[in-house]
Amino acid sequence: MYIHTSSLTQFHQGLEPNDSSLELFLNQHLDRYDKLEPHIHAFVSEEKRTDRIMSEVAQLRQTYHELPKPSLYGVPVGVKDLIHIDGLPTRAGSNLPPQELTRSEGSFIKKLRQKGVWFTGKTVTEEFAYAGHLPTRNPHHLDHTPGGSSAGSAAAVATGMCPFAIGTQSLRSVMAPASFCGVVGFKPSYGRIPLDGVQLMSPSFDTMGFFTQDMVSMEWVSSELISEWRPFEANRKPVLGIPEGVFMTLLEEDAKHTFWSQIKKLEEAGFVIKNVKMPWEDSFIYGDGMLRLVQGEMAQVHAVRFEKYKDCYGTAMRDGIESGQTIKEEELERYRRGQIKLRYDLLDVQKTEGIDIWVSPAQAGTAPLWGTRTGWAGMTAIWSYAGAPTVSIPSATIHNMPLGFQCIGAYGQDEKLIYWSRLVSLALG
Repeated sequence: MYIHTSSLTQFHQGLEPNDSSLELFLNQHLDRYDKLEPHIHAFVSEEKRTDRIMSEVAQLRQTYHELPKPSLYGVPVGVKDLIHIDGLPTRAGSNLPPQELTRSEGSFIKKLRQKGVWFTGKTVTEEFAYAGHLPTRNPHHLDHTPGGSSAGSAAAVATGMCPFAIGTQSLRSVMAPASFCGVVGFKPSYGRIPLDGVQLMSPSFDTMGFFTQDMVSMEWVSSELISEWRPFEANRKPVLGIPEGVFMTLLEEDAKHTFWSQIKKLEEAGFVIKNVKMPWEDSFIYGDGMLRLVQGEMAQVHAVRFEKYKDCYGTAMRDGIESGQTIKEEELERYRRGQIKLRYDLLDVQKTEGIDIWVSPAQAGTAPLWGTRTGWAGMTAIWSYAGAPTVSIPSATIHNMPLGFQCIGAYGQDEKLIYWSRLVSLALG
């Protein structure tokens, strides 16, 4: 009822040079928004939204009235409400005054404009991407969460309200909603996309991320938007690595059974799979070090604002900042050094063991009930800590709810990850 096909590449191929199809797609979006948004709540409420969109599309036509059009001309894009867009307020899922948060848009949004997109609006996020109330519902079942914190972006793509959306990830904020909403989520390597014009949570973790409905679309849009993209191809299947130790025990039984069934299917399709001892301690996976780094940096990011608007922050966000205020800079620096060490230790292990990509479920289970938790960091945080690129592929359902298959690449080798993930996606069907 709420899921609609909206492939970005098919959308792009359907745009006619004379703009007649742009009008059709615009009307299709407005109609789908009117029908679905009251149930899904993927977007931040916006006064005179239709007027703003019509004006934006008209300006787009005027700017690019001659051929050839920019490569993403006419594509509607949803943008997480941590990312500044000129003309729209930034609220970051909070009760703080928007004028306190809103800044000028950064280089990535400017690049999107130059590529010819138009913005469907700001998508819903948990408060400052950390925690808090999420009005957004899962399009597969409204009684379940879409995942956080990039909830609105994933739900908007799953419903076909836009074929492409932008999110961010610190610990799990792209992988969880992609997995729960049954779409492709891609978190590039740390630092691969500039974060100017973004309200940060934890600068050592924060990374921009993308959502599409299929891997072909993700591969295409990534090559268009990520600077210095180097196309990669190979005449073989990738070698897949499964982490040994506590990491693969952090799963619900249904998710564990589904994953091992998928691994068997990949083996039958000719993929080589290795179980590998990882260069991290199980105690670190179980421990709170990564969360303490996030909270400590979050306290620093919000220091001045928190002093002035403390009562405007939600309880979870306020508790997180106050916890972060107790963490000394020496401890944070130790965690940051650990990030760099793990990043290169992983590269060494991949080289030694001949691993092309790591694989695991994208989440410990399917989407929890709405109003409870919005995801698990156990399957994602360690990769974010290392700055590695990750992809969640929609590849399985459990009791009619999606579960993503996660592929993890080597730091800085995003192109290889996307290519290998597409082969895995094809094999999993």
